[in-house]
Amino acid sequence: MKNDFTPYEQAVALKQLGFDEPCFGYYEPNGNFDYIEKDIIKDFPYLAKNSEWQDLVASPTLSQAFRWFREKFGYYANLFVDDDKTFGFMISSFVEEGVLEKPIQRNYSSYEEAELACLIKLIEIK
Repeated sequence: MKNDFTPYEQAVALKQLGFDEPCFGYYEPNGNFDYIEKDIIKDFPYLAKNSEWQDLVASPTLSQAFRWFREKFGYYANLFVDDDKTFGFMISSFVEEGVLEKPIQRNYSSYEEAELACLIKLIEIK
């Protein structure tokens, strides 16, 4: 199940970019991952400085992180498979003149590898 959540480094970067949505997953101060089975953590440290969760870092699912980039910044992640069965991605956004596309990145050996590379690139862009 941990593979569905953002890795620690990207969770920290998302927090620095202002990610503040409720999540099931989180990282403890030592970097250990954990998740809540029956509830969503809504009160994360960057929402309330006196919170008991103050030292935790929210870890959204990858899907939630991509949705957040669409809604907050207007960046659309497009993942694909090439004819040679390698994977890649392209990032697009709508601007007044039409669609702005970032260069295509390809030649990843798995969908998951391309997905993580795309998330890292989205963080880099912002």
